[in-house]
Amino acid sequence: MTTRVVMGLLVLGAAVARGQVTTVGEVIVVPDSSGSIHQRVTTFGFPGLTPAQGLACQDASRAALGVLADQYDFLVVFLSDAVNGPSNVPLFQQARVTAQGIAQNPLFNDGAPFGSRATLKGCIFMGSALRLPADPDALAGDLGSGRLGLTAMEVLGHEVGHSWLVAADYDEGSGKQEDLRSGDRHYAIRVDSRSVMFGSCIDPLGGGVFRVTGCPRKYNSMDQYFMGLVPPSAVQPLLLVWGQGSSDPVAPLAPTAAPVTIMGSERRVGIDAVVRQMGARSPAYPAAQRCFRTGFVYVTRGPATSEALLKVDGYRRRFETWFSWATDGHGAVDTRALGAGCREPAADAGVAPTDAGVAPTDAGLTRDDDAGVPGELGVPDGGAATPREDPGSMLIGTTPLRQTGCGCSSFEGAVSGLTLLAMLARRRPSRRSA
Repeated sequence: MTTRVVMGLLVLGAAVARGQVTTVGEVIVVPDSSGSIHQRVTTFGFPGLTPAQGLACQDASRAALGVLADQYDFLVVFLSDAVNGPSNVPLFQQARVTAQGIAQNPLFNDGAPFGSRATLKGCIFMGSALRLPADPDALAGDLGSGRLGLTAMEVLGHEVGHSWLVAADYDEGSGKQEDLRSGDRHYAIRVDSRSVMFGSCIDPLGGGVFRVTGCPRKYNSMDQYFMGLVPPSAVQPLLLVWGQGSSDPVAPLAPTAAPVTIMGSERRVGIDAVVRQMGARSPAYPAAQRCFRTGFVYVTRGPATSEALLKVDGYRRRFETWFSWATDGHGAVDTRALGAGCREPAADAGVAPTDAGVAPTDAGLTRDDDAGVPGELGVPDGGAATPREDPGSMLIGTTPLRQTGCGCSSFEGAVSGLTLLAMLARRRPSRRSA
């Protein structure tokens, strides 16, 4: 097991603190001894129109990218301490847009506050790790405005999805229609999206009657089109139930929730109508990016515990297999802390839930979209933790990460762990910051 260390002056918001940015296994550890990053989310602060979670994300990203190469498409940030504040909830903060035809400004580039000159697309703020369930596939629980029926992994997938989604307006020949989505960049509740980007799971019963149920969430085929993972010909039409009623669910149903019956008329919205309104995606499949470097960052007020690191690492490892499944094998994430390029992980060995004939989809996002509710983190839901290997003891070696003009030091110690034991038996080359 290897820990890599760098000493330097890290500018965290308005505070300047001397600290060590390390990588423990594949987790990037950012110190927050002054508490300035945690403090960001104790209020609703929107200085410069950037939400409090976005500011925390930017602070953590600057610290990490100050000593690591600017090679990540996404950074996922967890806090060590429980923070009682209205902004301690998940959110996606956009850094730059790299595509056209997804209802985003293709010229948008705000990487500087993140310390990213060229690569980072955005940062996902996941809030306090203590509030997340031990099992990433357990229901996330109350996210601030009711139970949304999503697992913790689906919450993470939701925030990553905001890099492209959801702005799927369409034109069937009579002008722009916006009823596929809600005003906050999510699918409308009467859309059979089966997506982590909200909407519902809807089955027609005939005679204008439809049954809404809970189901496993992924990226449907329209999502995947906006992500650049499939061509337009692979996109399945989306079912939209036209109308409204008092029995409509107010949020996505959990898989175990009782079904809800709604009434309305059936409309199918195809990709041709979407492209007519939004224009073709560019770069288009197969020229678009399909593998995304995603770094997992743990911001800690004190020494990082093995328990906390294992929890964050469990989310990291699960996200690799989940993302492959959620994109039907069309996309991949590489969650290594270090190393060049984007390495596609092995396919998920688990049995994927049935997709009910709807493929993954994605739409556009503005610079800072969250899950559409004030809170999207989650409290443990009582689910059993994912089985892990037997505990082991591992020695932490040292490999310094160097930054031009800063002195480096290293330390050695021991920490107990479980599945991190076999992750980095080999030493990886140091990287110079971009």
